[in-house]
Amino acid sequence: MNVNINELVSGCILTKDVWKKSNNPLMKKKTVLTKEHIQILTIFLVENVNVEPKLVDGSTFKPKKVNEEIKEDHEPIVQRRQDDSFINRYLKAVQQYKKLFIDWQGGMKVEAYEVRKVFLPLYEFEPTQDELMQLHHYTTKQDYIYFHSVAVSVFSYLLGKKLDLKSGEVIQLGLAGLLSDCGMSKLPFNVFEKKGSLTASEYNEVKKHPIIGYRMLEEIPGFSKNALLGILQHHEREDGSGYPLHIKRSKLHQYAKIISVADVFHAMTSERHYRSKQSPYKVIASLKIDQFGKLDHKILNQFIKILLDLSIGRKVKLSNGLVGEVLYQNSQHPTKPVVKVHRDEYLDLAKNPELFIEEELPFDYIEEA
Repeated sequence: MNVNINELVSGCILTKDVWKKSNNPLMKKKTVLTKEHIQILTIFLVENVNVEPKLVDGSTFKPKKVNEEIKEDHEPIVQRRQDDSFINRYLKAVQQYKKLFIDWQGGMKVEAYEVRKVFLPLYEFEPTQDELMQLHHYTTKQDYIYFHSVAVSVFSYLLGKKLDLKSGEVIQLGLAGLLSDCGMSKLPFNVFEKKGSLTASEYNEVKKHPIIGYRMLEEIPGFSKNALLGILQHHEREDGSGYPLHIKRSKLHQYAKIISVADVFHAMTSERHYRSKQSPYKVIASLKIDQFGKLDHKILNQFIKILLDLSIGRKVKLSNGLVGEVLYQNSQHPTKPVVKVHRDEYLDLAKNPELFIEEELPFDYIEEA
């Protein structure tokens, strides 16, 4: 949806990089625009940008009225694209979950039926790999916990399917992922408004949220014992270094191991008050190394297969701005293939640790001159 920058409002989501005569884009696609972003576009004399038909809060984007012709020209496009999109369902689920979370903060009990209403529309829709790899871009600092909870739910149920769990188990796993941080709603301080690092006492309070979440749900019909264990143990680690109970791999439930992988991946790729978002490819490489012995490596490998499509011939954009084509896959380092960047120039990313893939491009992508 191409619009004039005078029509933009806060919450618009870029669908294409914005370029302005430089080697790097002025703004990258999937950026959630703020007033400051719009002001920067104005300063750089950008006239038009491409945005999603929905805002980050899930509502339909209504351009500022510059003239009626522009409005009429774009309205049918919004109508065509908004009906059946995984991303639209995701954004809607985030807003629904946010409402429930605020209700829990106000003292209301969790209702299984309301939670299922958030989860099931996502479960019914199969996202593409590209959509999954772009999911973290939609997260905002202010609403991180809501985006995070829904994303963890999506990644968890997809992993459950990949591991051949029965449909009933996959649903319970997805619900557990969605509610993995519900205990955060009962913390004695607002951790989400904290813009710096937590104090030691605050961190100790945060580490209680899996137990709090377990207790919030243990008397609520509709959640299996497996789901409750997934919530209770999702911050535990294979080597016993996690919390709150410091248990090791033999005592960890499969649901907890799955949610742990989903939780760490989305947290590391998302924008937060105290940390910038990272490339999913860089995070995956980091998980393979830094989380070795902490996360279940078999589950992590299955998760990587869900996310990556670095097949031979796939075009990719590298962190140095170069566009290349995958020539050889590296089974030991799945995010580090050999890439052809020019007619006779090849890069083995495994031997160039400073380089990583920023994004996968369509097979028919044509690089601009």
